[in-house]
Amino acid sequence: ELGLYANLRPIKLFDELLGASSIKPEILKGADILFFRELTGDIYFGEKGRKNNGDTAFDVAEYSRYEVERIARKAFDARTRKKKLCSVDKANVLETSRLWREVVQKVALEYPDIEIEHQFVDATAMLLIKDPRRFDVVVTANLFGDILTDEASQIAGSMGMLASASIG
Repeated sequence: ELGLYANLRPIKLFDELLGASSIKPEILKGADILFFRELTGDIYFGEKGRKNNGDTAFDVAEYSRYEVERIARKAFDARTRKKKLCSVDKANVLETSRLWREVVQKVALEYPDIEIEHQFVDATAMLLIKDPRRFDVVVTANLFGDILTDEASQIAGSMGMLASASIG
């Protein structure tokens, strides 16, 4: 109803709070990530159901080109940062992620000053803990964004230490 389609979640760790995380301070120092999570598509809003007398369940992930374009533009417009954008998907196995990557690559042509990197979600999950300082702006789908921002909250110490905004 409010037209909210983008969740912004900054992960910024201040030196005074380095001890709040269980991750080594030398890995965390200087971490400053801004996540853009798409909020209107993906598995949360797709068809759901049960079949075979309830023994089989399904959830359908669906994205339109328009949904991916608008969140990609919002993330690319974060120009005041380090001009690095990481788009997270699972294009090696998911058709929605192949569309996601195709659309983000096309939008990237409008932002030649921004360095773009595509990463699979499982690699991103590992790198968030191993080397969080390598990230600047991250844009991703609803499900992946939900999981990755919860994981990234541990960089700051807890989910309660993070700001979050849903915008349209």
